[in-house]
Amino acid sequence: MSSKTYCLFPFTNLNSNTEGSVKLCCSINENIHATDSNDNELNFGTHSVEDIWNSQYMKDIRKQMLNGERPKACDVCWKLEDSGIQSSRQSAFGELKAWAMPKEYQTINPPLPQSLELRLGNFCNLRCNSCWSLSSDRVAEERRRIQLNDDIMPFWLRKEWDHELDLENQANWRWWESDEFVDSIKKLAPTLKRLYLTGGEPTLIKRNIEIMQMILDAGNTNCYIALTTNLTQWNDVFYNTMTRFDHGEIQISIDHVHDKNEYIRYPTKWESIEKNVIRLYDKFPQSWKIKHYTVFQTYNYDAIPDVLDWVHNHRSWYDSKEKNRLYIWSPIMLDSPSYLDVRIIQPEVRQRTIEKLKAYEPSHQVPNVWWQHGVEQAIKRLEDNSLSEEYCTDQRQRFREFNDTMDRQRNTQWYSTFHNLAFEVLNNE
Repeated sequence: MSSKTYCLFPFTNLNSNTEGSVKLCCSINENIHATDSNDNELNFGTHSVEDIWNSQYMKDIRKQMLNGERPKACDVCWKLEDSGIQSSRQSAFGELKAWAMPKEYQTINPPLPQSLELRLGNFCNLRCNSCWSLSSDRVAEERRRIQLNDDIMPFWLRKEWDHELDLENQANWRWWESDEFVDSIKKLAPTLKRLYLTGGEPTLIKRNIEIMQMILDAGNTNCYIALTTNLTQWNDVFYNTMTRFDHGEIQISIDHVHDKNEYIRYPTKWESIEKNVIRLYDKFPQSWKIKHYTVFQTYNYDAIPDVLDWVHNHRSWYDSKEKNRLYIWSPIMLDSPSYLDVRIIQPEVRQRTIEKLKAYEPSHQVPNVWWQHGVEQAIKRLEDNSLSEEYCTDQRQRFREFNDTMDRQRNTQWYSTFHNLAFEVLNNE
């Protein structure tokens, strides 16, 4: 493919938001949805897969990419690439090229998608600080409660949550029960090459098990199954169904260690994560890879060595049993909400973190743990000084106000959990 802006996803993949609206891929910003010719949102619950796939919106995106143009909808990738950080678009060429590069998928009218990325609702057991109401019903519930009971929450935060909760109220959270959606799954099931399940917390959503079973009933055990989980729950039926497929990967979301991860991904219990990661080792063949994603944000700007030490420590205990499994650690670059963007931290503080990362050596030498590329990407993010000093100062104040608001609700103390943030980042502000 000669076009420098070509991306596999618009030609091979469809992604659902939690309320059924359609995106090109999971990396697209939440509010950029596919539309019909009248600018009405397309939805898996009300539109056929053919109507979505062959919509003018999809054709226009494909045409732009084939012409070497940069679609505005894909800004999240263009911005990362312009700053020297690998984007999802670039990663896809390595991960999906085995089946996603045929000539018939390099046209504005390709065959039906080979890949689905599904978020079947916002049912979740956590209230992560970087999350929002459309991805967690627990977040929505908590934010409504805070708005009713907290008279001193900042106006800017109340305004943000008003808009967010309006969207949550308007959504049809049972869209995945529609006949239209079931028909779409059955059409794609026999030849689907990849199914990616996320949420919410997908292991708690029964419909995900039913979707996998539809694919199995179609005789398709070769579909590559990918899952993102917070690893705080264990659902035997879900994982038993997954293991009936020939191959796949488990993506685990862990943003820090011990009490700090419990604060960021509230109300996680760290011991559950340590127990369930071992269960994954026991449950899945070593041909199934594990991808460990850390949402790189203000809370954990300097925590990567701690996270990687935990990875190498626990992997070393299972070295003889697990030596052939690929374990990949990568950061996810967060830019929204803006007060959790690591780039708002003072340059001199970020520079100290950069130096530590450049000098990092793992606590144990363990085979098949890939982490170096992720560290390189994190360093590039920390080196980005494109945000103005005035903007960063304002966002650091918002970071403090957000945490104070959450602490009043949860009876937690951010400054006790994150001494580094209290003394190094916010001490003089």
